[in-house]
Amino acid sequence: MIRLIIGGSGSGKSDYAEQLLKDSHKKIYLATMPHNDANYSRIERHIRRRVDKGFVTIEKSRDFAQLEIPHGASVLLEDLPNLLANEMFLLNGTVNENAYETVEADLTALMEQTDDLVIVTDDIFCSGMEYDIFTEKYMQILGELQAWIAGRGTVIEVIAGIAIGDSDEQRKI
Repeated sequence: MIRLIIGGSGSGKSDYAEQLLKDSHKKIYLATMPHNDANYSRIERHIRRRVDKGFVTIEKSRDFAQLEIPHGASVLLEDLPNLLANEMFLLNGTVNENAYETVEADLTALMEQTDDLVIVTDDIFCSGMEYDIFTEKYMQILGELQAWIAGRGTVIEVIAGIAIGDSDEQRKI
């Protein structure tokens, strides 16, 4: 099962994604945010929030084809926008023109290794602002990846802690 959890900043999407896997026996938390000084407090907050939830954390910002997911494990990918940014805007200052294909290949590798994949993503498309050409391209590719994932699974939007589109029911987390 593939589930794409989408919501704005602070919407509760990460809590909801974790809740989806609460009954899984083997849980992998695939963290894509690079561990650096700028992200330290945000990463630490996420780690504290899931400390007693039974997740094994793997920090991997890209190149998922190298991962070996244990058989029967459920995977929570946190999050798609970071994965795309890591792949698109390379550390050497260049832009990877094949970022879509690379991220799609990474996600396909995950999909082939688990029957239970939850992907968290952000809704960044509502600002109405105009951005520079690189940001516009990033947003376009993110939307295309979200649509590609949606075609393979279920999409659940989380707004103010309420899940909309959950096949079981709309529920507050």
